[in-house]
Order: sequence, then structure tokens, then C-alpha cells
Amino acid sequence: MLPKWIAGTRRPVIMWALLMAMVATCLSAPFVQGQGGTEFPGIVLTVDQAAGKFAVKKDGGGTRFTFTANEKTKYSGAGLASFKDMKKDDHVLVIYKVQGSQYLAISVTKK
Repeated sequence: MLPKWIAGTRRPVIMWALLMAMVATCLSAPFVQGQGGTEFPGIVLTVDQAAGKFAVKKDGGGTRFTFTANEKTKYSGAGLASFKDMKKDDHVLVIYKVQGSQYLAISVTKK
């Protein structure tokens, strides 16, 4: 049984499919933080000071992202005040957003 607002349309099946697609999209979206980014907890694998990039392997999984840091990236946690302080094997929580084809780090917190 379709809801009345869908059944009353000319193409109820299409409307129902669109509604289900929107619900599925909302349920499958990654956890988003209040800073307008997505959370990625993990261990730092590499740090490229010259390029302003660092790679992190996700905790409990094989997922690996390479993040780009810029002058707006914020740093916090024990001994992490800037990009220069980041080291291999640091446990971090990266809040990032996708900008073009890059994962731009909004903030990095050392655990």
C-alpha cells in the first residue's frame, strides 16, 4: 500500500523509488562532525612535509587515505601543534572534507 501523497501522483512507482533512494542515501552516509567534515580515526603511515600531505590507515580496517593539509588545518592533542609535529605511527582523528579530488584535513587531533 502506497502513501496517499505518492498514490495520487501520475507515476507512483517512480515516486516510491525516489523516496527509497533518498532514504538509502541518508542511511549510508558517513558520520559527519559538527565542523562540516567526516571523521577518520587511524594511524599515520607517512608524512610528506614538502607536499603538505600525510597518509592514515583507518583503525580496525585496511582503508587508507592520503590527506592534504593547508594553512587552515587545525591541530590539537599531546605534542601536536602544527603539521611539522606529525610523525609516523601517531594515533590521530582526522576531520576532513572532499575538495575536488583531494581529502582536505580540517583538523587533526592526536590521541
